[in-house]
Amino acid sequence: MMKAGITMGAMVLVGARYVQRKYGVPVAELARWRRLGIGPDYYQPLARIIRYDIGDVGDWFHDPDYAHLHDFPAEEVAKRCVS
Repeated sequence: MMKAGITMGAMVLVGARYVQRKYGVPVAELARWRRLGIGPDYYQPLARIIRYDIGDVGDWFHDPDYAHLHDFPAEEVAKRCVS
């Protein structure tokens, strides 16, 4: 069992704090993106619980179409993904 997330089939769901540690995006910024309808796809299994599929998050940060929404260079994100 992974410490960082919940495994559901082929998906690995992680919380906003994991995304913050991995990509440097503050939890508050992720919440703002959700309110604005932008940012990586997320799941809300319960009213106060938000989960992200780690694959969707990685894809979103590597997609050049969304680069204008964050100031995290793709090279830096790629380094964090490898470690």
